[in-house]
Amino acid sequence: MSPGRREAEATERSAPDAVPDVEALARFLRSLGIDPRRDPEYAGTAELAAQLLSERTVGLREEVRPLQTQRYVGRPGESVAVEEIPVYGLCPHHLIPYFGEAVVRYVPREKVCGPGSLARLVRDLATVPRIQESLTQAIADHAERALEPHSVEVTVRARHLCAEMRGTEQRVQFVTEARRSARS
Repeated sequence: MSPGRREAEATERSAPDAVPDVEALARFLRSLGIDPRRDPEYAGTAELAAQLLSERTVGLREEVRPLQTQRYVGRPGESVAVEEIPVYGLCPHHLIPYFGEAVVRYVPREKVCGPGSLARLVRDLATVPRIQESLTQAIADHAERALEPHSVEVTVRARHLCAEMRGTEQRVQFVTEARRSARS
């Protein structure tokens, strides 16, 4: 890759307000037969789809916000958990959603964070199209780096519309887990 192209990609990644090419999407949709000239129901489709995809891929253009930590005042060996964190991700292969819930559980050493901070972390990491396994690993890695806990466990349970709408056409729940333990 040329140095100029690398710089252009870096600029694209660092531009959170990047404007999607709606006209290119409109042309693509027309190639599928989704044409507002034939059916007014599609009048806003390209704009709305571009906006949705831009929002759900913002993690490609923005850095993940750090967890806001504070000093842990509990007892050694006790755990902290945030459950039922909503997950809305995009399959990187089809750009079709998967959705479900995450659980982040950790045993603090010196730092804790609020439930909102962990929920934002999950949301922010899910705005990069990636397979669920990678999302689960990324959540665990970020929590481990920021909190430096004795241990951290992340579980993500999700339904994948790429499996339900194509492929097996079956409704299943996919479960991924990641565990990290500090070596002390």
